[in-house]
Amino acid sequence: MIDIHSHILPGIDDGSPDMETSIRMAEIAASEGIEIMVATPHFISKDKEIERERVLKKTEELNEYIKSRVGLDIAVYPGEEVFISPDVPDLFSQGKLITLFDGGKYLLVELPMMSIPPYTKDVLHALMLKGVKPIIAHPERNREIARDMAKLRELVSLGALVQVNSLSFYGVFGREAKHAAQRIVGEGMAQFMATDCHTARARSPRYLKTEQILPRSLINLLMRENPEKVMTGRDIDVSGGGYRKNGKMNFFQKVAFFLGQL
Repeated sequence: MIDIHSHILPGIDDGSPDMETSIRMAEIAASEGIEIMVATPHFISKDKEIERERVLKKTEELNEYIKSRVGLDIAVYPGEEVFISPDVPDLFSQGKLITLFDGGKYLLVELPMMSIPPYTKDVLHALMLKGVKPIIAHPERNREIARDMAKLRELVSLGALVQVNSLSFYGVFGREAKHAAQRIVGEGMAQFMATDCHTARARSPRYLKTEQILPRSLINLLMRENPEKVMTGRDIDVSGGGYRKNGKMNFFQKVAFFLGQL
């Protein structure tokens, strides 16, 4: 499986504090069947603008440590989780932002937890005009979206892609976020599921419990097939999402989905 959202790089943001923790996170990820991780430290304009060179160097160092661990078969690639702001399109044009896999095509974008800024649609549209596909990180944790799913549908209708957190299904971020994640996936709006791991404890890189809720074929789409397309720079068809039928899961997947919640 491929995890496109992680804070596994040591000592760079609010994720792993040191190399020892990063290695433990990689071990947990490998035990869950994750073979590839994208390190996505936070980039916040005018507040926490991490230099591209620092992210690339940290990623290289972590891969070297991982290779030194016998039996640990996992690779880490560079990326960033970019907090949305009006200047994000310009920052991208200036080469200051790192897309997923540093491939230049897919950018992980984070919304505030409590609101959707009025410039959100303009920023997403401007990125797409530059040939960049924005992926909205964990929208289930956004209060406005959790309470009104139509607001996410509007962003999706513009062409934005969606990534939900596997740990949201575990209830790690609360009941509201859990229910919102279920609705987002149930309505066919998600193209990716990722761990958004920050630690080797409560927010570790885990996803296997979602197999009790979601069909295995759907997990494979969200954590392997679509991420592989990001990795290789291919387009992702959002018209059907790979599992939607008229905007929803098919009958058998829906039954499996809701039975798994009981």
